Amino acid sequence: MKRILFCLSLLSFFAQTSTSQVAVRVNCAQWEEYPLVKKIGLYQTPLVSREWLERDMPKLAELEARSMRYEMACGKDDLYGQPCVIGTAQKPAYTFTAIDYLLTQSQKYCPVLVISHGYTPTILQRRPTEWSGFMDTPTDLTTWAAINERFAQEWKNKKYTNSYVEVWNEPDLTDGFFTGTVDDYLNIYEAAAPAVQKGYADIKVGGPSGAFNWWHQPLVDRVKAKNLPLDFLSGHAYGPDYAWQLDGMRNALNSLGRNEAEMLLTEYSPYAPADYQKDGPVERAESAMTFFNALPGMLECPDLTYVNWAQYIDPGFFVGDKLGLIDRDSGSRKALFNAFKLYGMMPADRRKLTVANGDIKGMASATDDCVTAVIWNTGTTEQQLAVTLQNVPFTNGTLEVYHIDEGHNSWYETGKGTLVKSRSEAIEVANKKAVVEDVVRSKGVCFVRLVADDAAQLFPQVKLGRIVRTHQWFPRRTNTAAYAQFDPKTWTARLSSNNEANGWALVGIEAESVPNYLSVEGLRAGSVQKRNVNSTLNIRLDYQDKNGEYVNSVLYHGGVYSDERSTLLPWGTKRKPDEVIRVETLNDFTIDVASHKPANFSGRLIISFEMQSVGSGVKQNFQLTKGSATGIEAIPEESAQGNGTKSEAIYNLSGQQIPHLTRGVNIIHTADGLTRKVYVAQ
Repeated sequence: MKRILFCLSLLSFFAQTSTSQVAVRVNCAQWEEYPLVKKIGLYQTPLVSREWLERDMPKLAELEARSMRYEMACGKDDLYGQPCVIGTAQKPAYTFTAIDYLLTQSQKYCPVLVISHGYTPTILQRRPTEWSGFMDTPTDLTTWAAINERFAQEWKNKKYTNSYVEVWNEPDLTDGFFTGTVDDYLNIYEAAAPAVQKGYADIKVGGPSGAFNWWHQPLVDRVKAKNLPLDFLSGHAYGPDYAWQLDGMRNALNSLGRNEAEMLLTEYSPYAPADYQKDGPVERAESAMTFFNALPGMLECPDLTYVNWAQYIDPGFFVGDKLGLIDRDSGSRKALFNAFKLYGMMPADRRKLTVANGDIKGMASATDDCVTAVIWNTGTTEQQLAVTLQNVPFTNGTLEVYHIDEGHNSWYETGKGTLVKSRSEAIEVANKKAVVEDVVRSKGVCFVRLVADDAAQLFPQVKLGRIVRTHQWFPRRTNTAAYAQFDPKTWTARLSSNNEANGWALVGIEAESVPNYLSVEGLRAGSVQKRNVNSTLNIRLDYQDKNGEYVNSVLYHGGVYSDERSTLLPWGTKRKPDEVIRVETLNDFTIDVASHKPANFSGRLIISFEMQSVGSGVKQNFQLTKGSATGIEAIPEESAQGNGTKSEAIYNLSGQQIPHLTRGVNIIHTADGLTRKVYVAQ
């Protein structure tokens, strides 16, 4: 039987220690910065066995992680996947079977890979009979370059797309992973980076994968001096403070002068070494609270592309090291795994959550058919909650409540790892308002979800071809800047002007085998303004020919666009669009991909999502799915000569004219000899 959910008490599940309640309010109609994107990925060390991988890799399907990092650990021949380089320095040979298994299994669930190319293979070691020989500079940088090129070719052959290669791992940690100087590392990078790019042009290459932040600037200086590839800087942080690492990367990238260059935190844990030992906080229920407490700061950095959480499976060999989401010995899901899973259950579009108690923190998100709120308690006292959900967008659904604390969903304390609900029941929401009364224990987590009866799948797997590369753009590397993010699993772009009235938000995906028609479903918050000639909100397609050149483009907009616009796209044709099409609404239309293809189309195109100078506080989502020809207007061939306008009839797909509808066409012959059409519905 359904219950009216105005005030639903769940307190019978817990001992009551106080009569006062902490008021938590969620406004489902008010969008909030920053979206709960699933950029928090995972890191798997080579301190693992094939048996553990076969047991635990399928569990990735339960998480909404988008990236997996793996450290190859060449030259440490007692670890998983090694030796992968055999033969001699004069004639290297390769055995990739084990590494390919791990990476292929990872990309089944995490569409983005971060692969660390390090260390010195045995055939290039200066001290091959000593275990620590892997830390030395390779004896032959020419062979080292050839090895990196062959690695990249393997990733290309295996179709590990939209991914990253780091050159080495923590070379600045000179007592653990490298015995050379910063100049020695820069020589290693100078040899490897162009070789990686040669072996696989679509994969991104960068470094230094720093344990500290003092080698970022020297790397950027060498890259600028030698014009080397550098698609990203990467660093690591252990302990609650990671801002120092991000600041170091940002400062260096600001001097690089490449707005497309990214920033990755490829190892992160909020625990210092003393706290990630066996029986320590990292094993206990409080790790879930610590996980959620770390997220807001990372989400507030839209220029931080991915974070790889250390670690997925507990590392082997070091008995005291228990950083993993999964217990290495039993394969059990820890509290940290369940925290990841709850976060994966939250829609990305954030909603306003307010709470007065300083120990209680929270985040909320919603779609038209799902509302979620996660509340965690950083204090030492159990707190009773009154969670008020306002403007709930549906009336009938199911309430679910989960807890992670010493008595719930923590394998270390309870011996049970599988995530289990505390309560689930059918409900009716009265007057768009729901109040859920509950408790959150000290260092614990309370998770509330309302799901409509007719809810669609929350994170559908969208397959619209193969994304080979994502193009990022960071004209200002600050958390107040406009930004754009793309989810490779759901093919959804999220753009925000943030606090910049004239900001530029831009992201693009380079893709192959895209269907002939793409359906666009949009969602907008805020009022779009046309502030100047560069104001725009659009989706643009740039097409590549078989010579590998981008030769033509088409841009779709909903009314905010000027032909006088001077801002040029930094990729694709890098010029004004060849065709400009105005649609009735950007929130529901179909892109006719096929009709704009060049005659010698290579099968590759870039789809860009762009917003500029539309006012502050504007958010726009675009989700792509496979479309059809139904409803696509067939436009007669243009025969006008010279600049000017004319009126064209609009026909349906059966060739019949649609009464009372015409399309104004502005024929523009540009100085570069190109003809562009600007369509305006009349």
